[in-house]
Amino acid sequence: MMTNAIQKIYAKTMVSLNNERGAQAIEWIALAGVILAIFAAIQGFFKDDEVVGGAVSQTLSNIIKGISKGE
Repeated sequence: MMTNAIQKIYAKTMVSLNNERGAQAIEWIALAGVILAIFAAIQGFFKDDEVVGGAVSQTLSNIIKGISKGE
């Protein structure tokens, strides 16, 4: 009786631990957030330099447009 209950708990635990789809999605979202934060920091640092600031701003805009279109 007790062995059966322990086996059920073990099986449920292993299924939960082996399901990594949600964790992988969170990792990709976090990576995208870090990349966008780096772009924003570069844009803020070079805001007085129109060439670099404009290029970063344009790249950031293109990324956001691509995400909104689902590309």
